[in-house]
Amino acid sequence: MTETPARTAGQAVGQVFDAVLRSIEGLSAQVVDLVGRAAARGERAGHEDLAPLRLEILGVLGAHAPLVTGTGFVAAPGLLADAPLWLEWWQTGEGGAPEPLIVDLDPAGHGFYDYTSRPWFTVPERTRGPNVHGPYVDYHGTDQYILTMSTPVLDGPEFLGITGADLYLRRVEKAVLPLLPPGAILVNSLGRVVISRSARHVTGALLRRLDVDAVDRAGVPVEVDGGGTLARCGELRLYLLTP
Repeated sequence: MTETPARTAGQAVGQVFDAVLRSIEGLSAQVVDLVGRAAARGERAGHEDLAPLRLEILGVLGAHAPLVTGTGFVAAPGLLADAPLWLEWWQTGEGGAPEPLIVDLDPAGHGFYDYTSRPWFTVPERTRGPNVHGPYVDYHGTDQYILTMSTPVLDGPEFLGITGADLYLRRVEKAVLPLLPPGAILVNSLGRVVISRSARHVTGALLRRLDVDAVDRAGVPVEVDGGGTLARCGELRLYLLTP
């Protein structure tokens, strides 16, 4: 099949995100293993059974620095015997050293963080596939514009939670902008601009008439109304619009 600028650039952009996706899928496999070990003992896993996961989480954080600012596992409600809700999530602190993300998981607490309603959790649970959410401001973590990638942790049909990664948008821009042709725009599945090399479109703008589903149906880049080509960028639902 003939390579087009849209396809070539889309593949290059996809490789940036797919590399992170492979790493968090590795975390998912370890979660399944750790929960399975507890089940083999005839027990439900507790949060301490996840302790071996921390070394792998720190490895992902280091391997993808500085692009990834936080990563880890978020448990499905009721998965763990001793914690109705649980995040095994680490992020890069102000001094550059990794530190655990601490949030209020008490439903009665004033600052209760109900992650079960967040799109980065609910979409993988519903679709049983990977997702990217954003850009949005991470008010419960970094107070920066970020993208959150997530993928479901599945043990057969059972949903155990998600593994994910937070990416600073400004660092994504640094990695991705050189890969974009002049005038190109990276959008998410809603048609919202993630990164742009077009003076007419800024991050966060919504391209309402953009039919990204047409790319998924076709399986190849498609021409769009008004001119330009739309191509899928890797496994996540990110799309590159090129003039």
